[in-house]
Amino acid sequence: MIIRSAVLEGEVPEADRAHFDRQMRETVLPAIRRYPGIRDVKLRWAAEQEAGAPPVYVVFDLHFDSLEAMHQALASEIRQEVRQQLGTIMPLFQGRVYHLVMSQDA
Repeated sequence: MIIRSAVLEGEVPEADRAHFDRQMRETVLPAIRRYPGIRDVKLRWAAEQEAGAPPVYVVFDLHFDSLEAMHQALASEIRQEVRQQLGTIMPLFQGRVYHLVMSQDA
């Protein structure tokens, strides 16, 4: 199993949080679920920050059977749609986005 995590490290201003969070849940998440070959997608919100930890706002975990399946999904037209959707709301996010690709044993 391959898990590609998109980590949003930073914050969304209080006045924009409800809109940003709703768009992530109601628009972006359903679109990601349409990626070819995707097994599961999880959206994880920061519940608490430990001292010294980076200020992670939200993490998307995309589950695939293999690296090949992940690469095919990332090359798909649906990914381009998701990127366009993100382009409309990501200006509300203040911080950085990075990705981790990890393998998971059973």
